[in-house]
Amino acid sequence: MRHHTQRLRVGFVDTDLSGRIHYTAAMRYFEAAEHALMRAAMQDLDEPRPLLPRAHVEADFKAVLSWEDEIDCTARIAKVGRTSITYVYDVVRCADQALAVQGKIVAVAVDESGAPKPISNRLRAALEADIEHGLP
Repeated sequence: MRHHTQRLRVGFVDTDLSGRIHYTAAMRYFEAAEHALMRAAMQDLDEPRPLLPRAHVEADFKAVLSWEDEIDCTARIAKVGRTSITYVYDVVRCADQALAVQGKIVAVAVDESGAPKPISNRLRAALEADIEHGLP
């Protein structure tokens, strides 16, 4: 299964006045793991990285994350459509292995004008070969 786990630490800038992560921090964690996943998927492909703006973003917060917590954010490929890639994410607090955040992002491949364009056959094959079946 194509996935990547990124070890991160909750920074002070990631928190709000309650001392817990601000919801936007989860998106940065997701993207850190996703970018590493895509770098690995594309390392042997001789083509430019696709432009993949977000069409849908969701996150469910399950446990508190606070400043200085060490976390593992895992990004997985759930689905590859004609023009889209669906990623799913788990953020786990390292100290106790508590699942803190789960998320999903759908990104759509576009050309320079912003119009949707098909994902290349080579990238599709690299991503589909490792899809974990049964993910949402």
